[in-house]
Amino acid sequence: MSNIPFPNKKYKTIYADPPWLESGGGKIKRGADKHYSLMKTQDIKNLPVQSIANENCWLFMWVTNNFLKDGLDILEHWGFRYITNIAWAKDRFGIGYYFRGQHELCLFGVKGKLKPKVRNESTVVFAKRDKHSSKPKQMYSKIENVSHEPRIELFARQKVDGWDCWGNEVN
Repeated sequence: MSNIPFPNKKYKTIYADPPWLESGGGKIKRGADKHYSLMKTQDIKNLPVQSIANENCWLFMWVTNNFLKDGLDILEHWGFRYITNIAWAKDRFGIGYYFRGQHELCLFGVKGKLKPKVRNESTVVFAKRDKHSSKPKQMYSKIENVSHEPRIELFARQKVDGWDCWGNEVN
């Protein structure tokens, strides 16, 4: 992704779904690397997110269970203070070694002082799993309900009205 120029703009809301370097599955590719290029934690950490974050900014960042500690570290490195997370409860479980995963976490961090537009959003999203790695569409409206513009999605897979996007999967 280093060949895609990073935006030259400040945002009050950043939504990210990094391609964590998940491994596993033995000799059969059935993980994320079957679908898209993955990044090492240090490469994700080195992205210049600080340069696009307004002095008052919120970060929503998806993290896999294996990379929860790394996600918290990156959130802090990018200049955000961890506040809470949003759990996506899926309709069925997926793969796993010790436990079969049926949820994903989206970390929420803040920089500076912004007040939520509303205070009635839950920390749980109940949604069906879709194609590999796609996140629930409800997250956009959840984020829009509480957050401020301008907004950007990092590692975006689609364009969303009212949002800027950055990533190698967007046409």
